[in-house]
Amino acid sequence: MSAVNLINENDDEREIASQVAYALRESFITAAQSGTVLYVENDNLMSKTPNGVPILVKHLDGRNPDLARCFAGRGTFKIKKCKVSQD
Repeated sequence: MSAVNLINENDDEREIASQVAYALRESFITAAQSGTVLYVENDNLMSKTPNGVPILVKHLDGRNPDLARCFAGRGTFKIKKCKVSQD
C-alpha cells in the first residue's frame, strides 16, 4: 500500500513528511534493484548499477558547507515565495 493512501486530513506536517520519505526510500530501493540510479552523496553525483560499485559522475559546486553547518540543527525554516523582477 502506498504511503500517500495512508495520509489523513488530521496528520501533521511531520508525519506526512515521514510517510513521503518512506515512500521515496522504498521506490529508490526498488529502482536500484532493477537498474541504474543516480543520487547525490556529499556534494557528489553518483551512479550505481544493481550489483556494481558506486561511480562518481560529477562533483557538485555552488553549495556552501559552512552555511549548511550554521543552519543544521536549528529547527524548521519556512521559505516564502517571492517574485523577483528581472530588469
